[in-house]
Amino acid sequence: MSDKNPLLATDFTPMDGNDTRGGTALSAGMISLGVLTAIGIIIMTYLFIARAVIFQTAPPAADIKISGLSFNIGDNYLLLAGDYDIKASAPGYYPLLETINVSDAPTQDVKLELQPLPGNLAVTATLDDIKISIDNQPAGTVPGTVEGISRGLHQLEFNKYRYFPLRQEINIDGLGKTQSLDVTLVPAWGQMQFTTVPAGANLYIDERLVGQTPLTTEVLETGSELKIELVGYKTHEQRVWTKAGTRSEQSPIKLIVADGTLQLSSSPSGASVTINNKFIGSTPLDVALAPFSKHRIELFLEGYLKSIQAVRLKPEKVSTLAVSLEPNIGTIALTINPIDAQILVDNRNQGTGSRILALIAKPHNISVQKEGYETKILTVTPRPGHEQALSVNLLTVEQAYWASRPPMVKSSVGSSLKLFRPDHSFTMGAPRRQPGRRANEAERSVSLQRPFYLATKEISNAEFRRWKASHSSSAIRGKSLDMDLQPVAKVSWEDAAGFCNWLSKRDGLPPFYRLEAGMINGFNWDSHGYRLPTEAEWAWAAKIDANSKSTTFPWVNGLYPPVEITDNYADQSASRLLSFTIANYNDKSPVSAPVGSFKPNNKGLYNMSGNVAEWVNDYYDVRPRRGDAIQDPTGPTTGTRYVIRGASWALGSRTELRLSYRDAGVDGRLDVGFRIARYVDSPGAKP
Repeated sequence: MSDKNPLLATDFTPMDGNDTRGGTALSAGMISLGVLTAIGIIIMTYLFIARAVIFQTAPPAADIKISGLSFNIGDNYLLLAGDYDIKASAPGYYPLLETINVSDAPTQDVKLELQPLPGNLAVTATLDDIKISIDNQPAGTVPGTVEGISRGLHQLEFNKYRYFPLRQEINIDGLGKTQSLDVTLVPAWGQMQFTTVPAGANLYIDERLVGQTPLTTEVLETGSELKIELVGYKTHEQRVWTKAGTRSEQSPIKLIVADGTLQLSSSPSGASVTINNKFIGSTPLDVALAPFSKHRIELFLEGYLKSIQAVRLKPEKVSTLAVSLEPNIGTIALTINPIDAQILVDNRNQGTGSRILALIAKPHNISVQKEGYETKILTVTPRPGHEQALSVNLLTVEQAYWASRPPMVKSSVGSSLKLFRPDHSFTMGAPRRQPGRRANEAERSVSLQRPFYLATKEISNAEFRRWKASHSSSAIRGKSLDMDLQPVAKVSWEDAAGFCNWLSKRDGLPPFYRLEAGMINGFNWDSHGYRLPTEAEWAWAAKIDANSKSTTFPWVNGLYPPVEITDNYADQSASRLLSFTIANYNDKSPVSAPVGSFKPNNKGLYNMSGNVAEWVNDYYDVRPRRGDAIQDPTGPTTGTRYVIRGASWALGSRTELRLSYRDAGVDGRLDVGFRIARYVDSPGAKP
């Protein structure tokens, strides 16, 4: 500072007004400053906690609007974490509305792709009503504007009758823009001249009446459908074509006289029809025939005489022919029993009793029926000019039932079983005074009502080994009991019952023996599967003769010892094997003989009195129950041993050879085998 402008002291003069020192009021400037400071703090806080979101849009120039608080800095939007509705728009595009979630990440990118608007195509043409298809889909007609075509490359096709199709490829810009296209179609027809014989026929091209022949008209190069009609003549149809822009001439068309129609019927209907030796069908029918000619018509129906007719028809006229067929009759002389049985022929009642039936010569179902009898239905074809005799004898329901059951059946292992229907009472056991009688042979009356099958022979080793291949019936002192045809021996009662169940399953029959843990614990008496015979069945089959009387021994004179060779017992040929043999008896079989050896008894059963003794189904009771006759007895309900019946190759005493002899056991013996039995049906099957 220079000396030319010295600093000088001045007197202080206070401002007008009251002294404000010590007051609390703020100036407007201070308030504004405070507000600005608060806003700044808020902005800084927002900038600190906001997240940068970068929107990448397609197209890039899309306008973006965001719901809620946001700041836009360049390409960045500052948004707090949370959900926001985003709306993007751009000219030529569909608006996009999308919800985004802003995470806690400092920066995140969001892609927004807008879909372009379709485009329009303005088509101009000199022709009207041109059909247009886009990508093989119909799109209306042009000229005019086709709207809403998606952006991209498209195949267009233009079609109009009488013009060649036009195919064109075009790229649609879309974005709501309208593009222009001019279409020119090329004519596809030429001129063709038509003549007919006779002239004056109506001529149609592609179903449009053009005029009457002769005439010249347009025909397409791509082909046109020609139809020519004239009253009294058949309609002529064909496809024709000619090169576009040319003139041509079709060869003269000779029209054919029209057919007549024959409506043919017959009584009865359904007759086969041939016309001029060619099969046409069955009556009733309508058939077209050439006019003016004579046609031979033949009608055939089973049971009726052939009918021959002749017809002539006029063009385009309908003629009717109704033919009444004449029955071809044969007679059946029907004799029936019982005499009051009813007769039905083809389900039509013909009355009762024997009669002569006059029937047409075709197959008929003749039914003869009466309550309590089985209906008999026969198919009979009468022969014309001949009387046939036919006799029908009805069976009662029960007779028919037994007629349908075979007298013999055969198991799958080869055993033959014979049907028995005892249906009467007899006495089991032996009288007290009979020599050799034992205490376990108490007499008791039984009645057998349920029919059964019983094997004619004992089960052989070969048959048993179909079930148990390893079984051996053993041997005694070098004499084999194990040959295939010898009866199986050394089998327990359980083994015999197990074989029966196995054979039942093999032959598709319900098992008779109930099993538990592999052991037999009961019987199914409703089953008609294989089983051992009951003691009552065995006793009846062995000791009751043809006169229903009980016999003591199986031989004729009833004396002991036997004189004739009856069966295989302990004979002289077994004297080296057994301690006791029958004196003066030699059946030449020291051990068991092949099953079926020796003569059968009066019921056709082999070896019932010898060869091997046989297991039966009953539990053993030392004192069988006596009293009233028991129907179809099955023995005690429980026990520890089972009954063995009959003598064997090892037995020969008076006691043992009697047909009432009974023994008991559980395990196998060298001289014990078995034969099988079964019921005919379950109890409910019999009428």
